[in-house]
Amino acid sequence: MRLAYLSVILPFLFAVTLPLTAASPAADTPARIGPLDTALVERAIRLPSPRWRFVDHQRLRQMPETFALQVTALAAHAAPDHEIDGQPLSAHLAAKLRFFLVTPKPYSDGSTREPEAQGGIGGWTHHVPALSLLLAKNTPAVWSRLTPDEHARADLLMQALAVAAHWSLDDDNDYYLLLDGWSLYHKSWNPNHVQGYVGVIVAASLYFGSEDLNTFFRTFDFDHFLARLEAANFRNIARCWTWNPAIRDLLMHGGEIAVPADQVLDQGFVSRGAGVRNDFTHRGIPLSAPWTLHRSHAMHLYHKIVRSTIHAHAPIGLSGTILGQATGATRSPFEGQTGMIFELESNDWSGLRTSLIYAYEAALCDLPTAATLQTLGHWDAAGGGDTLTRRMAVGMGDMLFRATEGYAGWANGKPHTTTYADLAAHGADYVIELWRAYFPPVSDSSLSPSYSSIRH
Repeated sequence: MRLAYLSVILPFLFAVTLPLTAASPAADTPARIGPLDTALVERAIRLPSPRWRFVDHQRLRQMPETFALQVTALAAHAAPDHEIDGQPLSAHLAAKLRFFLVTPKPYSDGSTREPEAQGGIGGWTHHVPALSLLLAKNTPAVWSRLTPDEHARADLLMQALAVAAHWSLDDDNDYYLLLDGWSLYHKSWNPNHVQGYVGVIVAASLYFGSEDLNTFFRTFDFDHFLARLEAANFRNIARCWTWNPAIRDLLMHGGEIAVPADQVLDQGFVSRGAGVRNDFTHRGIPLSAPWTLHRSHAMHLYHKIVRSTIHAHAPIGLSGTILGQATGATRSPFEGQTGMIFELESNDWSGLRTSLIYAYEAALCDLPTAATLQTLGHWDAAGGGDTLTRRMAVGMGDMLFRATEGYAGWANGKPHTTTYADLAAHGADYVIELWRAYFPPVSDSSLSPSYSSIRH
């Protein structure tokens, strides 16, 4: 029974891109670029660069394009001279970065292409441009392809993203709104709201150095910075930060802001903070400890005990269940092990929830940062990295198992079913490759799944 199940699930777990990359590579094409699957890198290169948009507090996310950018950045760092479609990877990455660093003319709605630096849940995609610029700066063959003006734009974008991270995460800030002054958020919420901007601040600390970044925070001047944004035609950020006029003084001096009445039932609710003109700490962790910043959230993300059935709405007897659509198996092979993704057993406005799509969204906030830290030599195996890798093996394996079999969950007061196709629409082929390539499943006996109770 175990061998029969392995023959079905392992090809998916360890080569999720095979159904979409079935064509045989040319004889002189390596199977992998660094640890990355070459065929997937080729797909990533051929997707357009992502763009962002901010119009009246509405944002745009281009998920597959965003995570294709991350794969491109990692591949270009590993093999900058490797050619695809007649261009070296260094040129491909420079072109993708240039696309959102430079918007020659605003779009008809007045938006531009750069991420709007909103903070919080914007981290679903904002960590990737930050991490990609960090990788580019650490890859001379890429960085040399960008002009001095583009270097300055990269610095400006990284500073804006860092400001949003400070607003969202700093110990002295307790705001329940993002930098548009309207969207609800709090740093104590679920990982899909928080973890992406942890990746942003990690990237910014490594990009600038912790001392220089703290100096920037201490001397931050809103009006001067806004003028720089406008000169660079970064209208998405400028619009976001000025949509609510109160944000200017809050960033500079801190203070209170009421949550808009249409965002919360308690119309008198007020949140407060100290702004960004102070040294950054999060959970007491300073900028000088980027690995610790990442680890503190990643350990939390992968800390649940795997349970195949999760009771999400006791009053009506609803449970999250594995549907067995692929093999008939309805029990996770990782049952009872530590590492299940937090969002499979958490809460939302409607109470308890168990959601595979939210679990994936939390993973997509974590894995680009994890892969970048591993690539640049900042993954600390002895400082918790080995434990984290083992938990990731459980959490990602369990998540992919549920996606393969189909998972009936409950979120926002409603039941829903999720399969791998739902994850793929949000860039899962690229995101899961980051785990598969940089953190392959641990094979020791302590993580061997129990197959004895799987039904076929």
